[in-house]
Amino acid sequence: MEGGLLVDKTVFSSDEMERIIHFAARIMRLTKDVRPHIQHELDKIFGYEETIFWYADDRGNLKDPVTYRLHDRVLYDYLEQYHRYDFLHPKKNVALFQEKKALRLVDLVSMEQYEKSTYYRSFMKRHGYYDEMVVGLFYEGSLIGAIGTAYKKDRNVFTLTDCKRFQYLSEIIASVLANQVNHDDLLSEREKEVVKLVKLGRSNRAIAKEL
Repeated sequence: MEGGLLVDKTVFSSDEMERIIHFAARIMRLTKDVRPHIQHELDKIFGYEETIFWYADDRGNLKDPVTYRLHDRVLYDYLEQYHRYDFLHPKKNVALFQEKKALRLVDLVSMEQYEKSTYYRSFMKRHGYYDEMVVGLFYEGSLIGAIGTAYKKDRNVFTLTDCKRFQYLSEIIASVLANQVNHDDLLSEREKEVVKLVKLGRSNRAIAKEL
């Protein structure tokens, strides 16, 4: 156990362990919106340059995407038509995501089948992408989010190391995400008003008078 994160030293090098622990420490810092912060650190520390971070429910439905270095047209096309063809959409694989946490295309379909698919030919290839990986984020047994990332055609495909890395990172990302969401949900409407006024710099006396 290092820095609160259990890391299997037989799987990762010491450099990789340091990066994982550093990432965990970085994303635990309080921010206004944690998702872009997490996406930035995934890029900065591990090189996952383009990501989509979704909220999700325990049935695998996705909502409220936040993109990082991804063209708006890619997201538009995905939402408009091609999400239904996505082999890695959490709605198709909730139980498998709960078991594995991170899935690559090759975990579900052969690359030969994938290259012949509508999803690859009409969507991925058209936007210059080749391989894809999706990470399911579970908190207390329920799916609360998902992160998708893709490689361009000239990049390497996602490996077992990517999967192993995200198996470690998914739980801590999910915990950070849940804590941000739950922090807001635990407040009553009146308490949210108080927080808003405090952020505006109002004194306790002024807040009491106004409320």
